[in-house]
Amino acid sequence: MSQPSQNVSLRITEDDLNELESRVGLDGARNRSDVIRLAIQQFLQGQPLLPDMDTVRITIGRANKMHLGQLYELQGISPETACHEGLKLYIANAIEQLAELTEKFESALEVSRAVTIRREEYHE
Repeated sequence: MSQPSQNVSLRITEDDLNELESRVGLDGARNRSDVIRLAIQQFLQGQPLLPDMDTVRITIGRANKMHLGQLYELQGISPETACHEGLKLYIANAIEQLAELTEKFESALEVSRAVTIRREEYHE
């Protein structure tokens, strides 16, 4: 049995209304109200637990969606956990690449400075 609900009125643009209408029939939504309720639930459930945290939404294709579902079914790893682990790995790799690049620039700069002829009039 569903919980009692309150009637709420809101104004939206015609473009938003058209997008809303296009979602009817998807994800179990039978009408506009279902689409709006689902959107509100997703919004509220996706809020970060702490004030300094943020939420990121990503769009995935069918193959990734299927693989994430299989990963959850086989190993119990949620899509959120998989994405979080992937993001940590991506950041670690990016930091490592930046460190290597910085090291190369510093090395090239040292070589350049070593071969530069110093002119006496620029030094005290």
